[in-house]
Amino acid sequence: MTRLPQRPDLEWKEDGTPVASAFDDIYFSRSDGLEETRAVFFQACGLPDRWKTRESFCIGELGFGTGLNFLALVELWLASEKTDTAWLDFMTVEKHPMRSADAAQALSRWPDLVPLASELVANWPEQTAGLQRIIFPDWRVSLTVYIGDASDWLSSTDFKADAWFLDGFAPSKNDAMWSDEVLNGLGTHAASGCLVGTYTVAGYVRRGLQAAGFEVSKQPGFGRKRERLEAIWPDNSSPERGEADIYLSRTCAPDFEKVVIVGAGIAGASLARSFAERGKSVTLIDGADGPVSGASGNPYGLVMPRLDAADTPQARFLIQSYLYALKFYARFAPHTFHEVTVHQRPQSDAEMLRFSKLLDDPPLNADWLEDGSESGLTALFHKGAFLISPARLVEALTHHSKISCKYGQNVQSVSDLKAEYGELTLFIISSGADQLTADLGLPLAGKQGQIEYVCGMERMERPAAEASGSYALRLDDELVFGATFEPIELSAKAQISDEARTHNLTEAQKLSPGWIAHIDPAKLESRASIRVTTPDRMPIAGALFDEDVMEDLLSPIRNGARVTGECPEVSSVFVMTGLGARGFTFAPLLADLIVSQTMGSPLPLARSEQEIVSPVRFLIRAMRKGQR
Repeated sequence: MTRLPQRPDLEWKEDGTPVASAFDDIYFSRSDGLEETRAVFFQACGLPDRWKTRESFCIGELGFGTGLNFLALVELWLASEKTDTAWLDFMTVEKHPMRSADAAQALSRWPDLVPLASELVANWPEQTAGLQRIIFPDWRVSLTVYIGDASDWLSSTDFKADAWFLDGFAPSKNDAMWSDEVLNGLGTHAASGCLVGTYTVAGYVRRGLQAAGFEVSKQPGFGRKRERLEAIWPDNSSPERGEADIYLSRTCAPDFEKVVIVGAGIAGASLARSFAERGKSVTLIDGADGPVSGASGNPYGLVMPRLDAADTPQARFLIQSYLYALKFYARFAPHTFHEVTVHQRPQSDAEMLRFSKLLDDPPLNADWLEDGSESGLTALFHKGAFLISPARLVEALTHHSKISCKYGQNVQSVSDLKAEYGELTLFIISSGADQLTADLGLPLAGKQGQIEYVCGMERMERPAAEASGSYALRLDDELVFGATFEPIELSAKAQISDEARTHNLTEAQKLSPGWIAHIDPAKLESRASIRVTTPDRMPIAGALFDEDVMEDLLSPIRNGARVTGECPEVSSVFVMTGLGARGFTFAPLLADLIVSQTMGSPLPLARSEQEIVSPVRFLIRAMRKGQR
């Protein structure tokens, strides 16, 4: 079985209604799918009245299909009365994601939805397994699509829905979507007073909802259907408490009105933009005279997918970060974002074997091709990568009415920040390599990276990129290549060296001798900066914690026991660091993660992916190994 999710085999009725051949069922009512959505789901779930006074509202759905329910909901959301800062989270699952062109064709029958449909189709989920978070800031809506089985989704994610739309194919034709395991999972993911709507009245669906804890009733159906079901999760019902939230993923930050972020690189800029779009006032502080002074300040950055042969949380996180960054940065095109095809050569026989396994069963449909290079090695082509201009990008990210930038201000400690900005402030440390980061008490290390760049080369019509451990990037008349990765103290100052330049020239000569041959040595310039890394090469994003308090709470894991009880209250200090050499790939999704955590929204990552970036993971691992 391939890792790429299977596309549905579609047939089309004469009236334009799509039919899934595998299930022999239509995606929406042939009489009027849009009106069916409004009657079966919106009416049953009390919309739009229930979100009028809410700051946030979460809806779960079984069966994304063409996206019709989502678009109809967005249309209602935009036209209805609500608070100015209200935000809508839409959580959905789809095992067989259709192509964007098929979705566009299916949705074209409703002309009033075309403007919204065009935006959705332009941001359509990719054909890869797992979670994908897509933000529509102008709508104040987030769409989170899980590609896979509904039971896997419900058992691997943490969120509470205020309403559920049950819209899978008919229970008689798709029983897995309506299993007791799935229906019980709806209760686990139901907020107090959650309302449920569905078109079916199948007996085992009704009984399954009741067994899960819902109060169920029959209501008049839509179209040819005589009846449908509605359900409610009682206000006094609460699912049985499970294991303690030891990775501090589900605890909101204390109430805050403003956000102070230290560090104006790509991490800080992504955080600032994400909070500003949620309606929060942001102050961005940096000790340098301007933005992107550190590791984010190279002339160009490359964002490309890293695909692994194994299906691990790390592999999924790498794909999800890349896809999120792709859509996030595209909003600020064209001057900051340039699509490019990357020619990636293997660094060793082992990597060549890894490439071969990936080509046999890729986890992402990235249009990879095999080709013979001049050296006789096989290479891969990534046709979904892009170059970014860091300075322009950070300027675009921070150009927002709710973001205030303060440069030339060195922050010595978190206590100094708290003393200056007071209560009702959320603090986030994303300052890269400096003493403040070194004092966080996390297992961080510095890696100095030097790159070389030159202007005035023969202009290229299209951007180009070569990669093989090191990289070489061409855009217009500029060439950027490198980078070294040398150990250095976090609080040290980066130093340019001739040895690093020689190394970069040697590696670039292997990658693209034709480019290097045309360099004018007199015009070649160097830049060095320090990247922050972690022992497991995965970034850190989440709440800082009191180590003594957490160690006491976690004491049962020394004996292999479950941790129960309440986790300590999360402080007002969060951190995003350790992004290493993939800062431009990781930063946007990690920013969304911190925004979601601090504001109590559904997370953009499944539980296993969130745990591998949690700041507390190193303490948990040490205690499980008997090292603490």
